[in-house]
Amino acid sequence: MTRRSQGGIGRRGVLQAIFGLAAAGVTAVAARADESFREEVVALLRRRRPALAFTLPGDDPEGIHVKVGGNTLQVYLGNLERQLGKARGMDREGQILDFFDRIVAVRPADDEERARWQEARTKLRLQVVPIEYRRQTKELVSRDLAARVVIAYALDQGERYALVTTDDLKTWGVDADAIHEAALAGLEAASGKLAIEAERSAKGRGAYATILTSDGYDAARLLLPSVRQRLLQALGSDLAIAGIPNRDFLVAWTPDFSARAGFAAKVSEDSKSRSHPLTDELFVIEANGFRVATAAELVEQRRI
Repeated sequence: MTRRSQGGIGRRGVLQAIFGLAAAGVTAVAARADESFREEVVALLRRRRPALAFTLPGDDPEGIHVKVGGNTLQVYLGNLERQLGKARGMDREGQILDFFDRIVAVRPADDEERARWQEARTKLRLQVVPIEYRRQTKELVSRDLAARVVIAYALDQGERYALVTTDDLKTWGVDADAIHEAALAGLEAASGKLAIEAERSAKGRGAYATILTSDGYDAARLLLPSVRQRLLQALGSDLAIAGIPNRDFLVAWTPDFSARAGFAAKVSEDSKSRSHPLTDELFVIEANGFRVATAAELVEQRRI
């Protein structure tokens, strides 16, 4: 896809990091689990996951060896037991089954997949797309953001980019968390020299700032902690209202900005009339993150 028309982490050791397990022969440190817990797990797996191939190592009462494809994975149960806490009944069983289901779904990447991933990871960027994209393309890799938009991932190819799908995850041998981390790092790197300057209200209170590079990722920069922090610093405020009416525009202003009603109305108008429209929703940037504006905040911005 062209940038102007729109728009594919198995990190090394991902199995250990996510599930507290390691491929055979790899050492892992985990909390201890007693034998009664392993017996509970084994009984549940035999009853609810009879197709799962596993063995019980005689020299390791805390572990289960799970067969996934051509690999045997050593699952250490101490971490799982700790995560369950005081969960009981169906909730406890559901968490145990989900744990093993995720193990089966994730497998170590082979050398070819790792090479493809190393080539792709530096080209990944965060992207914001209309929620309709998720509905139209079930394979789209995405995360929730707001009512009308979701976070997606772009594989940047110069003048074009493609949105990452589940097929890409298989090609690269990675998971969605790794895609998110790489895309976040990629857009952060591409935004490092971005200059952000605020314009003060000439006849009233407050200030505003815009990001308009037209590189296809301006709205997505709302997702970057470094950019949000620089916006707050430029505005001289610990709180800001932001809008991403289209893919190539990000605007933020102080809550007391004299022209806030006009800016809020312009975000709504541009989300319907500009190229690559996104959303008329307003967001609140805070020191520790951002969120969708509340009804009370929309009233203050003259939107309700």
